[in-house]
Amino acid sequence: MTNLQAFFAHNKKQNGNIKRAISKSFIDEQGKPIEWEFAPVSPERDAELKSECTKRSMITQGKRKGQFNTDFDHFKYQRLLTVESIIFPNLNDKELQDSYKVMGADALLGKMLTIGEIADASVAAQEANGYEADLEEMVEEVKN
Repeated sequence: MTNLQAFFAHNKKQNGNIKRAISKSFIDEQGKPIEWEFAPVSPERDAELKSECTKRSMITQGKRKGQFNTDFDHFKYQRLLTVESIIFPNLNDKELQDSYKVMGADALLGKMLTIGEIADASVAAQEANGYEADLEEMVEEVKN
């Protein structure tokens, strides 16, 4: 195989889903924490999430009047990426949402997990999506 052939689609190593026991609150019949499953999102869906987290506003004063500011909410993006990456349990399941009296996958995640568990889920989601470093560290690095 030539070096170029290593880049052909059929030679690309596929990322597998990641399973993690995110919370000790959900246990199986043997008393062991149930694993959550995380999968990578498509580049198209990632672009949609980033767009959802980007706010453009027109500058109305000063030297830059009439130009636009672009603000990216990386905390919102991290949360949406986490929610989007979780494939088990199905956070979009109506019955599961009804059991917590919430509507929407993001609201459900907030009711199911503690903030520390959400942080652990976020790390697993980042790993499933190929991020090797902490997403917040990368955002800061890009800013500088």
